This record gives sequence, structure tokens and C-alpha cells, in this order.
Amino acid sequence: MLAKSIASPSSVAHVIAQKYQFSMPLYRQEQEWKSIGIALSRATLANWVIRSAEDWLMPLVDCMHAELLNQPVIHADETPVQVLNEKGRKNKTKSYMWVYTNGEFVKDGRQIRIYEYHPGRNGGFAGKFLEGYEGILQTDGYAGYEQIHCKEHALCWVHARRYFVDAIPAGISQKAFSPKPYLNQH
Repeated sequence: MLAKSIASPSSVAHVIAQKYQFSMPLYRQEQEWKSIGIALSRATLANWVIRSAEDWLMPLVDCMHAELLNQPVIHADETPVQVLNEKGRKNKTKSYMWVYTNGEFVKDGRQIRIYEYHPGRNGGFAGKFLEGYEGILQTDGYAGYEQIHCKEHALCWVHARRYFVDAIPAGISQKAFSPKPYLNQH
């Protein structure tokens, strides 16, 4: 329950699920609430989401972050995203979503994935997130990760594969490079 609010845990969960799981913007949710006789403004709904994230989800993310830094291997990557109406930035400016995970083959089955938004691709963002990490860091080879102090840096095979695919000369089909089936000789 949010302090000094009429929000119940289930109503806040409903708003968050509608927004992030089902892509229903808050202005449409405002209309939905109004249609059942409950006057909730878009600002109120936004405050529910923000307060829930600050009060309940961020402490959980902090625990996940601490657990991730204890993992033997962390995979890291970043991808460009476009953020509209971001204060002080043009809509065409590239921002980045950074992701850190312990991978899918963990012994205890507890997969951790943390996404972190930053307005740029500076390796210092990853350096700050991974501060104190002493395991193996697997990345795509982006030079920004080189400044991170860890036990060892490892490269991603998926990214390495791209160079082999790119090495196939133009005009030659990939089929020409496929292994030939063995002939059955009786």
C-alpha cells in the first residue's frame, strides 16, 4: 500500500501490468477507470507507478544487483534506444539500454537480468555498475568494456560468428559453404 493514498496493492499491480505487460498507456487507463465510475487522473496513476518502483522495486533491484556481482560470469551488452521528449535532448539522439545477466545456465536456476538506461554509450556506465566485480565478464568486444577491472574478459561467440558470415564474398550463397552430405556406399 502506498502511504497517504487510496491505492491498494492490487490496483497498483493492475495499472503496472496494463502499462508494461499490455502496453496500455496511462491516458487510456484513466478512461477505463472513469468508465467504471472511478475518477483517477493520469498524474495519479503515474505517481502510483513511480512510487511503487521507488519504494518496492528498487530495493529488489539493489538485492539482485548485489547477487549478480557475486556470480562467476556476467554477460553485458548495450543497445541503442530512442527516447522521445527527453529533457535537454533531441528526439533523434541515441540513448542506450544496458543489460547485465548471469546467463541461462546457472546451477541454482536463478537467472538475474538487470536493465539500466543511460543517455550514452560511455563504458564508464558499465564500469560503475560492475564496480567491485571479480568474475568473468563476457561482452561483444566493445572497447568501452575494457576499462572494467575483473578477473577476465571473454568474448561472445554470437558476435564472433558475424565476422565469419561477413567474410563470405558477395554473390556466393551460404549453401556453397554448407558441409556436403556423406554418400552412402554399400
